[in-house]
Amino acid sequence: MISEIMRKTAVVSTALAIALPGAVAAFADAEETKAPSEYLLVHAGSLLAVPGEAAVEQVTIVVRDGIIHEVLDGFVSRDEVDVDSDEAVVDTLDLSDYFVLPGLMDMHVHLSFEFGVDGQRSHGIGDGYAQQYKSAKDDVYNFATAISNAQKTLHAGYTTVRNVGSEGWHITALRDAINDGNLSGPRIFTAAHTIRVGADDGAGSCASVDSCRRATRAQIDMGADVIKVYATCSGSKPCGYQSAPSVFLEDELRAIVETAATRDIRVAAHAHGTKGINLAASAGVASIEHGSYNDEQSHKIMKRNGVFLVPTLSVQDNIHEDIVGAEGKMLEIMQAFLDNHGPRMLAAHKAGVKIAAGSDAGVTKHGNNARELEFYVENGLTPEEAIVAATVHAAELLGMSDRIGTIEVGKAADLIAVSSSPLENISVLKNVDAVVKDGAVVVAPQ
Repeated sequence: MISEIMRKTAVVSTALAIALPGAVAAFADAEETKAPSEYLLVHAGSLLAVPGEAAVEQVTIVVRDGIIHEVLDGFVSRDEVDVDSDEAVVDTLDLSDYFVLPGLMDMHVHLSFEFGVDGQRSHGIGDGYAQQYKSAKDDVYNFATAISNAQKTLHAGYTTVRNVGSEGWHITALRDAINDGNLSGPRIFTAAHTIRVGADDGAGSCASVDSCRRATRAQIDMGADVIKVYATCSGSKPCGYQSAPSVFLEDELRAIVETAATRDIRVAAHAHGTKGINLAASAGVASIEHGSYNDEQSHKIMKRNGVFLVPTLSVQDNIHEDIVGAEGKMLEIMQAFLDNHGPRMLAAHKAGVKIAAGSDAGVTKHGNNARELEFYVENGLTPEEAIVAATVHAAELLGMSDRIGTIEVGKAADLIAVSSSPLENISVLKNVDAVVKDGAVVVAPQ
């Protein structure tokens, strides 16, 4: 028996001795035939590399394999760039007549929702936030809807979004397909189902500390990058008023936050009423979505805990449309939102709460995301502060400041170009002339 084992071992050893040189040679050949680097030279007439700092004139952004490699003074040609091989592919994007800034980010979208200002909804969505996942057919249909809206969003200059709530599996699938380069769209950080108070049916509802932990883990298992929780009623419901209570208890909210933290995942809390805002901020969420009735106590809690405000002021366009036919209690609630939402956003900003831009696209129109920034300026922020909210602060909220949000060496090459300075007129961001994401030119000037 021993001699038989030794014989077989010798045969295997001989085979390996014959095969290994070939394998090593093949590996060496693969190394030698590695694809050449791809460079993109972006000539920027004006460049706002780091929103919040001064813009500079006539620079070249050197992108190598999707990453910002250098930022050089003047308009540099291929011959003046130190490429890593003679085979390197070098393209030039002439934005010498344009104002260039980092790709914008929207921290509150619903890519598979299609409400729009006229209130129309796409197939399979039902009442939007509250509907549970119904069928595989709806999931596939919503996937197709989300693909279209993702493309609209990217072409509008938004290279990164946070999708805060959907149903089924389609959004995580879309995120992965975009990341793998199979579909075009913004970089997506997504929640799965929104966690809300209700029977423990496995779709995102919970009704106790234990069930809220299970619901949170279920979203993590579905691939969530962020957890979305309904801390108050929707603003479209009669229970979404200023003094309304939180719909969760404090221990339930803390259970959601603590469970998410076991996977280093942050929590976004939908909250309109003051009590719900303050309870969620105290429980440790990363952001308050909407925050319509934040007050001085909210500011103290949010500053202490580093909680961002994602205002979604764009929904005021919807309210202005809908209030025409409103009456009774609903008319009173809608008018209160119009009177309070913007001024309270500004009050939070002045108190030192960081604003991260979020438009609620899906409830508002997809591709019109920059309307949100107009609202910030209309309500008292400077254009520069609005841009910071859609770049630097958004990246910080995502925990991605080392990769996105500014045009600096080592970061992803996400940038857009517009015809004139948005520091003077924020509305130019609604008409983007060029979009580059991860070094790939998505939209070029006509």
